[in-house]
Amino acid sequence: MVLERIEILRELTLPSILLRTFLAMVLSGILGYEREKRHRPAGFRTYLVVCLGSTLAMMVGIYLTTIFDSIDAGRIPAQVISGIGFLGAGTILVTRQNQVKGLTTAAGLWAVACMGLALGAGFYTGALVVFAAIGIALKMLRVVNRHLNPASKLVILHVEFEKIADMSKFISFAKSKNCTVEHLEMTRGRSTAESTSVSATITLCFHEEVTYSQIVETYGALEGVTFIDYVNW
Repeated sequence: MVLERIEILRELTLPSILLRTFLAMVLSGILGYEREKRHRPAGFRTYLVVCLGSTLAMMVGIYLTTIFDSIDAGRIPAQVISGIGFLGAGTILVTRQNQVKGLTTAAGLWAVACMGLALGAGFYTGALVVFAAIGIALKMLRVVNRHLNPASKLVILHVEFEKIADMSKFISFAKSKNCTVEHLEMTRGRSTAESTSVSATITLCFHEEVTYSQIVETYGALEGVTFIDYVNW
Protein backbone atom coordinates (compact mmCIF):
# COMPACT_ATOMS: atom_id res chain seq x y z
CA MET A 1 0.00 0.00 0.00
CA VAL A 2 3.00 2.32 0.43
CA LEU A 3 3.87 2.57 -3.25
CA GLU A 4 0.28 3.38 -4.23
CA ARG A 5 0.29 6.39 -1.88
CA ILE A 6 3.27 8.03 -3.57
CA GLU A 7 1.83 10.63 -5.91
CA ILE A 8 4.57 10.39 -8.53
CA LEU A 9 4.12 6.61 -8.75
CA ARG A 10 0.32 6.68 -8.78
CA GLU A 11 0.03 8.84 -11.90
CA LEU A 12 1.40 8.03 -15.36
CA THR A 13 4.70 9.83 -14.94
CA LEU A 14 8.11 8.81 -16.26
CA PRO A 15 9.25 7.37 -12.88
CA SER A 16 6.03 5.35 -12.51
CA ILE A 17 6.24 4.05 -16.08
CA LEU A 18 9.85 2.99 -15.53
CA LEU A 19 8.97 1.32 -12.20
CA ARG A 20 6.00 -0.56 -13.65
CA THR A 21 8.05 -1.75 -16.62
CA PHE A 22 10.97 -2.74 -14.40
CA LEU A 23 8.78 -4.73 -12.00
CA ALA A 24 7.04 -6.44 -14.93
CA MET A 25 10.40 -7.56 -16.32
CA VAL A 26 11.78 -8.76 -12.99
CA LEU A 27 8.70 -10.55 -11.65
CA SER A 28 7.73 -12.24 -14.92
CA GLY A 29 11.37 -13.08 -15.62
CA ILE A 30 11.70 -14.94 -12.33
CA LEU A 31 8.51 -16.95 -12.94
CA GLY A 32 9.47 -17.60 -16.55
CA TYR A 33 12.91 -18.81 -15.55
CA GLU A 34 11.31 -21.44 -13.32
CA ARG A 35 9.34 -22.71 -16.33
CA GLU A 36 12.47 -22.52 -18.51
CA LYS A 37 14.40 -24.79 -16.15
CA ARG A 38 11.65 -27.38 -16.42
CA HIS A 39 11.84 -27.28 -20.23
CA ARG A 40 8.29 -26.00 -20.72
CA PRO A 41 7.08 -24.62 -24.10
CA ALA A 42 6.66 -21.12 -22.63
CA GLY A 43 9.66 -20.01 -20.62
CA PHE A 44 11.66 -16.93 -19.65
CA ARG A 45 11.20 -14.83 -22.78
CA THR A 46 7.54 -15.73 -23.30
CA TYR A 47 6.56 -14.85 -19.75
CA LEU A 48 8.53 -11.61 -19.87
CA VAL A 49 7.04 -10.45 -23.17
CA VAL A 50 3.48 -11.36 -22.13
CA CYS A 51 3.78 -9.44 -18.87
CA LEU A 52 5.34 -6.40 -20.56
CA GLY A 53 2.62 -6.40 -23.21
CA SER A 54 -0.20 -6.56 -20.68
CA THR A 55 1.48 -3.85 -18.59
CA LEU A 56 1.62 -1.58 -21.62
CA ALA A 57 -2.00 -2.39 -22.51
CA MET A 58 -3.12 -1.30 -19.05
CA MET A 59 -1.09 1.90 -19.21
CA VAL A 60 -2.48 2.66 -22.67
CA GLY A 61 -6.01 2.27 -21.34
CA ILE A 62 -5.29 4.67 -18.48
CA TYR A 63 -3.52 7.10 -20.80
CA LEU A 64 -6.45 7.23 -23.21
CA THR A 65 -8.86 8.11 -20.41
CA THR A 66 -6.73 11.13 -19.56
CA ILE A 67 -7.12 12.38 -23.13
CA PHE A 68 -10.66 11.23 -23.95
CA ASP A 69 -12.99 11.26 -20.97
CA SER A 70 -15.52 8.99 -22.69
CA ILE A 71 -13.10 6.06 -23.10
CA ASP A 72 -13.29 3.18 -20.62
CA ALA A 73 -9.85 2.44 -19.12
CA GLY A 74 -10.69 -1.25 -18.81
CA ARG A 75 -11.63 -1.80 -22.46
CA ILE A 76 -8.13 -2.62 -23.73
CA PRO A 77 -7.09 -4.71 -20.67
CA ALA A 78 -10.29 -6.73 -21.02
CA GLN A 79 -9.15 -7.82 -24.46
CA VAL A 80 -5.84 -8.94 -22.98
CA ILE A 81 -7.59 -11.28 -20.54
CA SER A 82 -9.57 -12.97 -23.31
CA GLY A 83 -6.81 -12.83 -25.91
CA ILE A 84 -4.19 -14.46 -23.71
CA GLY A 85 -6.33 -17.59 -23.77
CA PHE A 86 -5.36 -18.22 -27.38
CA LEU A 87 -1.67 -18.03 -26.52
CA GLY A 88 -2.12 -20.26 -23.50
CA ALA A 89 -4.07 -22.82 -25.52
CA GLY A 90 -1.06 -23.20 -27.80
CA THR A 91 1.02 -24.52 -24.89
CA ILE A 92 -1.46 -27.28 -24.04
CA LEU A 93 -0.56 -30.54 -25.71
CA VAL A 94 -2.25 -33.95 -25.77
CA THR A 95 0.32 -36.66 -26.29
CA ARG A 96 -0.22 -39.88 -28.14
CA GLN A 97 -0.77 -41.47 -24.75
CA ASN A 98 -3.75 -39.12 -24.14
CA GLN A 99 -1.75 -37.33 -21.44
CA VAL A 100 -2.38 -33.58 -21.14
CA LYS A 101 0.73 -31.41 -20.80
CA GLY A 102 1.10 -27.65 -20.51
CA LEU A 103 -1.89 -26.75 -18.31
CA THR A 104 0.32 -25.19 -15.64
CA THR A 105 2.22 -23.22 -18.27
CA ALA A 106 -1.02 -21.93 -19.82
CA ALA A 107 -2.38 -20.95 -16.41
CA GLY A 108 0.93 -19.28 -15.62
CA LEU A 109 0.75 -17.17 -18.78
CA TRP A 110 -2.76 -16.05 -17.90
CA ALA A 111 -1.72 -15.20 -14.33
CA VAL A 112 1.37 -13.31 -15.53
CA ALA A 113 -0.82 -11.30 -17.90
CA CYS A 114 -3.10 -10.37 -15.00
CA MET A 115 -0.05 -9.44 -12.95
CA GLY A 116 1.09 -7.18 -15.77
CA LEU A 117 -2.31 -5.47 -15.83
CA ALA A 118 -2.03 -4.84 -12.09
CA LEU A 119 1.41 -3.32 -12.53
CA GLY A 120 0.21 -1.23 -15.46
CA ALA A 121 -2.59 0.14 -13.29
CA GLY A 122 -0.15 0.99 -10.51
CA PHE A 123 -1.54 -1.68 -8.16
CA TYR A 124 1.94 -2.62 -6.98
CA THR A 125 0.93 -4.36 -3.77
CA GLY A 126 -1.51 -6.69 -5.52
CA ALA A 127 1.06 -7.59 -8.18
CA LEU A 128 3.76 -8.33 -5.60
CA VAL A 129 1.44 -10.45 -3.45
CA VAL A 130 0.29 -12.47 -6.46
CA PHE A 131 3.89 -12.87 -7.61
CA ALA A 132 4.78 -14.36 -4.23
CA ALA A 133 1.72 -16.62 -4.32
CA ILE A 134 2.54 -17.94 -7.80
CA GLY A 135 6.13 -18.54 -6.76
CA ILE A 136 4.97 -20.55 -3.75
CA ALA A 137 2.54 -22.54 -5.90
CA LEU A 138 5.23 -23.42 -8.45
CA LYS A 139 8.10 -24.15 -6.09
CA MET A 140 7.25 -24.61 -2.44
CA LEU A 141 4.18 -26.81 -2.96
CA ARG A 142 6.18 -29.08 -5.28
CA VAL A 143 8.73 -29.64 -2.53
CA VAL A 144 5.98 -30.46 -0.03
CA ASN A 145 4.36 -32.84 -2.50
CA ARG A 146 7.61 -34.75 -2.91
CA HIS A 147 7.79 -35.37 0.83
CA LEU A 148 4.13 -36.33 1.16
CA ASN A 149 3.98 -38.47 -1.98
CA PRO A 150 6.70 -41.13 -2.23
CA ALA A 151 5.44 -41.97 -5.73
CA SER A 152 6.96 -38.71 -6.96
CA LYS A 153 10.02 -40.73 -7.97
CA LEU A 154 7.88 -42.43 -10.58
CA VAL A 155 8.72 -41.02 -14.00
CA ILE A 156 6.66 -41.77 -17.10
CA LEU A 157 8.69 -41.64 -20.30
CA HIS A 158 7.71 -41.74 -23.94
CA VAL A 159 10.55 -43.40 -25.82
CA GLU A 160 10.91 -44.27 -29.49
CA PHE A 161 13.26 -47.03 -30.64
CA GLU A 162 14.63 -48.08 -34.01
CA LYS A 163 13.63 -51.70 -33.36
CA ILE A 164 12.16 -53.83 -30.59
CA ALA A 165 15.57 -55.21 -29.60
CA ASP A 166 16.64 -51.70 -28.64
CA MET A 167 13.75 -51.47 -26.20
CA SER A 168 14.92 -54.68 -24.52
CA LYS A 169 18.39 -53.17 -24.14
CA PHE A 170 16.82 -50.02 -22.69
CA ILE A 171 14.94 -51.99 -20.04
CA SER A 172 17.99 -54.07 -19.19
CA PHE A 173 20.07 -50.93 -18.77
CA ALA A 174 17.44 -49.36 -16.49
CA LYS A 175 17.41 -52.45 -14.28
CA SER A 176 21.20 -52.43 -14.09
CA LYS A 177 20.99 -48.88 -12.70
CA ASN A 178 18.78 -50.05 -9.80
CA CYS A 179 15.68 -48.69 -11.53
CA THR A 180 12.40 -50.62 -11.48
CA VAL A 181 10.14 -50.81 -14.55
CA GLU A 182 6.63 -50.38 -13.12
CA HIS A 183 4.65 -50.34 -16.38
CA LEU A 184 5.27 -50.74 -20.09
CA GLU A 185 2.93 -50.00 -22.98
CA MET A 186 4.31 -50.62 -26.46
CA THR A 187 3.13 -49.36 -29.84
CA ARG A 188 4.57 -50.50 -33.15
CA GLY A 189 5.60 -47.78 -35.59
CA ARG A 190 6.81 -47.73 -39.17
CA SER A 191 7.95 -50.95 -40.81
CA THR A 192 10.85 -51.19 -43.22
CA ALA A 193 12.50 -54.08 -45.01
CA GLU A 194 15.05 -54.38 -42.21
CA SER A 195 13.08 -53.70 -39.02
CA THR A 196 10.01 -52.16 -37.39
CA SER A 197 10.31 -49.07 -35.20
CA VAL A 198 8.75 -49.19 -31.75
CA SER A 199 7.46 -46.54 -29.37
CA ALA A 200 6.70 -47.21 -25.73
CA THR A 201 5.32 -45.51 -22.64
CA ILE A 202 7.55 -46.69 -19.82
CA THR A 203 7.00 -45.98 -16.13
CA LEU A 204 10.28 -46.09 -14.24
CA CYS A 205 10.72 -45.99 -10.47
CA PHE A 206 14.02 -44.36 -9.53
CA HIS A 207 15.42 -45.16 -6.10
CA GLU A 208 17.35 -41.90 -5.98
CA GLU A 209 16.75 -38.32 -7.06
CA VAL A 210 17.22 -37.68 -10.78
CA THR A 211 17.03 -34.58 -12.94
CA TYR A 212 15.73 -33.94 -16.44
CA SER A 213 19.21 -33.53 -17.91
CA GLN A 214 20.51 -36.69 -16.24
CA ILE A 215 17.76 -38.86 -17.69
CA VAL A 216 18.03 -37.34 -21.17
CA GLU A 217 21.83 -37.64 -21.26
CA THR A 218 21.91 -41.16 -19.84
CA TYR A 219 18.92 -42.86 -21.43
CA GLY A 220 18.72 -40.75 -24.58
CA ALA A 221 22.27 -41.71 -25.49
CA LEU A 222 21.51 -45.44 -25.51
CA GLU A 223 21.85 -47.22 -28.83
CA GLY A 224 18.61 -47.34 -30.81
CA VAL A 225 16.84 -44.54 -28.88
CA THR A 226 15.59 -42.01 -31.43
CA PHE A 227 13.39 -39.90 -29.15
CA ILE A 228 12.77 -39.53 -25.42
CA ASP A 229 10.46 -37.19 -23.52
CA TYR A 230 8.60 -36.94 -20.24
CA VAL A 231 4.88 -37.48 -19.88
CA ASN A 232 4.54 -36.33 -16.28
CA TRP A 233 7.66 -34.29 -15.55
